[in-house]
Amino acid sequence: MSNLLKDKQKEWQEHCRKIQEANPVDPREAFAMKQARISKAKSDYQYFVETYFKHYASAPCAHFQLRAARRIKADPNIFAILEWHREAAKSVHADVLIPLWLKINDELTGMILVGKNFDDASGLLSDVQAELQYNPLFINDFGIQVTLGSWEEGDFVTSDGIQFIAVGRGQSPRGIRNREKRPNYCSCDDIDDDELVQNPDRVGKVVDWILGSLYGALAIKQSRFVMVGNRIHKKSVLAHIVGDTDENQPKRKGIFHSKIKAVINGKPSWPERYTMEELQRKFDRMGYYLTQREYFHNPVVKGKIFKSEWITWGKVPALKDMDMIVGYLDPSYKPKTTNDYKAFRVWGAKGHRRYLLKSFVRQTSITEVVKFMYDYYELTRDKCVVNFYMEEVFLQGMFFDDFEAEAIERKYYLPVAGDNRQKPDKFSRIQSLSPLYERGVAIYDERERANPDCQTGLEQLLGFEKGSNVHDDAPDADEGALFILNKVGRVNSAEPVMGKRRSSGW
Repeated sequence: MSNLLKDKQKEWQEHCRKIQEANPVDPREAFAMKQARISKAKSDYQYFVETYFKHYASAPCAHFQLRAARRIKADPNIFAILEWHREAAKSVHADVLIPLWLKINDELTGMILVGKNFDDASGLLSDVQAELQYNPLFINDFGIQVTLGSWEEGDFVTSDGIQFIAVGRGQSPRGIRNREKRPNYCSCDDIDDDELVQNPDRVGKVVDWILGSLYGALAIKQSRFVMVGNRIHKKSVLAHIVGDTDENQPKRKGIFHSKIKAVINGKPSWPERYTMEELQRKFDRMGYYLTQREYFHNPVVKGKIFKSEWITWGKVPALKDMDMIVGYLDPSYKPKTTNDYKAFRVWGAKGHRRYLLKSFVRQTSITEVVKFMYDYYELTRDKCVVNFYMEEVFLQGMFFDDFEAEAIERKYYLPVAGDNRQKPDKFSRIQSLSPLYERGVAIYDERERANPDCQTGLEQLLGFEKGSNVHDDAPDADEGALFILNKVGRVNSAEPVMGKRRSSGW
């Protein structure tokens, strides 16, 4: 026996011990109480989870978990895709709780559990067997369960003849059945990986395998297929199964697609388990790219237009020595939520060079960014003149009240001018900044390198590309500030750039 298998067995035995301790049986319980519990568990998924799986139920089920379980139970022919964010318990529900809920309702004839490979699949299957073999309250209410086989072999059968089998990605599931019982439930769990999604041909073969060999192994009448995962690539296996790898492509017909991000309208999607502060701490440590991929189903491809090697960090001139300084606010279109980013970027011009001096790039309210702007003004007003700008339509419209409230508090109005130009296409505007970075003309203040706001803005810039869902509030604010600096400050642009073509404004 390999050391790896020994370690897995040891972990499994410890997990089984915790299951036994968490779900004790009262030997003095009246028969009527037991029957009432069984009856309610069959119809109430929340009660079923909280009653028999206390070791999992550290928080009440989220609304989307309850909805998915009810939909899957209600439709014996469902094709469901649970595209839930990281740490949303998608594997626990799809691989363990939902199939066991179907089992106690006599709606499960067999289960196929699919992982990236056989070892992953058998490991997932071990969680199911642990409940059936060692959960005392479940066994007390629904009888002795496991009779033959083991998750280590990826195959076991319960006392009522239901087969549970593990299958690795691409392995043949044809002919799976236990006597007359053919499997009618399949969970395809996190089948994508970072290497696979980089190869379109391999992705296509896995998609064909899922829709052909795997789905075809289930019973034609009344079989449930559930796929769980988060979108780690725009053209991943999951994205192909959903059918929306192209933004103009309609989703696959006849599917139940539950797509849940970690934050919805500025609030945790599972507030019973996580606070916004806890999530934000995780996001800050993971960084923008991984956060977008793992928690928002928005895989960002780095460096399509702006290359990381073009980013120049350096020492900047003193504020008083700048030719001109512009602070530009992109407040986003949803001021009353924290779903979008509010971006305020301060750029300075000295000769032909442009310096990023300060950043505010956060998912927060407009009130907080207005306070930041006031604070920056008060910090710098004795050293230099900062020209504050934002789009005039925002200044005159919905954001006026936020500035008004802060003005009353501080007893003066922040001198913010409106940018009233007729802006061209956003993609073209932001893309036009790339020569400044490529030629080393755009320089980031080295003192800002450790600033999370500056790093978030940088990650948005590097992730910017045509058709991307990545946030672009910081690059949009950069374009506004740099446009004004280049237009108003061009008379100061006399320093030549040797060996490189000059353009107007340098």
